[in-house]
Amino acid sequence: MATTRCPDCHASLVVPEDPTATTMRCGYCGSTVALADAEARRRHALELEREARLRAQAEAASARADRQEARAEAERREERRERRRGRWGARLMTLIAVLAAPTIIAITVFDLPARLGFGASGADRLKQVSAQLATTGCTVLAPIRSTYATGTVSTLVAVQAQCVRVLAAGAGDHRTLGLRLFAADGKELAKASDTLDPQLAYCAPAPTTLRYEVVVGPAAKGRLSHMVLACPAPAAKGRE
Repeated sequence: MATTRCPDCHASLVVPEDPTATTMRCGYCGSTVALADAEARRRHALELEREARLRAQAEAASARADRQEARAEAERREERRERRRGRWGARLMTLIAVLAAPTIIAITVFDLPARLGFGASGADRLKQVSAQLATTGCTVLAPIRSTYATGTVSTLVAVQAQCVRVLAAGAGDHRTLGLRLFAADGKELAKASDTLDPQLAYCAPAPTTLRYEVVVGPAAKGRLSHMVLACPAPAAKGRE
């Protein structure tokens, strides 16, 4: 245990163990006592401060490196997950394609003739109906048109001041059809909903252009046919 003496009261004092202390206070007279090795203590204090600063810098650098490594590892994990998801997504799409291929091929093969204009279209039915109506004086105003349809078919027809009858028939999914007739201004003139024998009759008071729609069922596809006849005006009912 190191000791020193107070220069004022000459009391024996124990030097503090703190290596950074350069002075001490006398416990007897209160005088400030300079320690003999003050310069060495100052150098030691500076060395301790420098070492502490270096340790703090090293710890900060290590913490930054740890954070960067943690981020890099997180990015690597996310990249691996993305690759796994991509592989699973590709496998799923392949599986769907494999499972759907027979259905797609079947639909394409069996539906292809209708798309190309072959097979039943309801035209035969319209020929029979128009032949029957011809006996009542009806004539063809717009001949039979056949088309492959998966949605509503819209057609314009020019008429004189005359009565017309719109006919439609279908094949495939188009066993039942609807018909709607519209004036030039878009006003609906007549309507037939979801029937096996869709027909509409209307008498135009003056020359005009009418539009009719052949309405198909939801998700229905196949060929259908439609035509327009000009027919005599219905006879007025006599008074009773």
